[in-house]
Amino acid sequence: MYVSFILSTILFFYISGGLAVNCPKSSANWCDNKDIAQACGVIDQCNKYVWNIHAADDRVNLTVYYETLCPDCRDFIKTQVWNAYQSILSIVNISFVPYGNAREVYRPETQLYQFYCQHGSDECYGNLIHTCVIHLYPNTTAHLPFIYCTESTDGDIETVATQCAEKTSIDFNKVNSCVQSRLGNQLQHLYANQTDSLQPPHQYVPWITINGEHTEEMEQAAEKDLIGVICKSYKGSNPPAQCTKNL
Repeated sequence: MYVSFILSTILFFYISGGLAVNCPKSSANWCDNKDIAQACGVIDQCNKYVWNIHAADDRVNLTVYYETLCPDCRDFIKTQVWNAYQSILSIVNISFVPYGNAREVYRPETQLYQFYCQHGSDECYGNLIHTCVIHLYPNTTAHLPFIYCTESTDGDIETVATQCAEKTSIDFNKVNSCVQSRLGNQLQHLYANQTDSLQPPHQYVPWITINGEHTEEMEQAAEKDLIGVICKSYKGSNPPAQCTKNL
């Protein structure tokens, strides 16, 4: 069953030097500075997606734009992405954007966004669950196993998510609280903005970028051999053994 959004106002604030920094209503301003990002609880997302701050190394930045019930997305994540995670994680930053071909409508009466998804309300629910898991467990090693589990398992969205949370040490009660909150709604809106701002605009899912760039050649190659694409893009020294096998 699709979980409805709780239409209550949640005020997030951060105390800095005795001054309260309020979280702006518009998520467009959430990453204006670190104090505001902290107040809104999205500092990890701002680091990863807006400020683009990564460790000072040569890692390849892979971003996967997807939607949770898309058959091609599920196949890509449970094969190509999962294999890359298991074998070459030391040279790649993997980021997920669960929105895909959805669209949003702002409802001024509730000050919330309403989402319409390609595969119906169940997919919107699944997207929001993934959004909250990524927010609450920002480390790839924490959220990717959950994403892999849910994308590899058929069944009722909430049942599958609950079971996968148990398997991957995710607290589903915390996730569910996020899903039903204004924060969850605004986090999904951030992913909507990120997806809709792609250049070139995305035309299908899964849609990947490597170091912020996308080409049809890259996409087709990644769907067949994502490890090979990442290894080819890696410019650092001491590549993992899996990369040397592809030379």
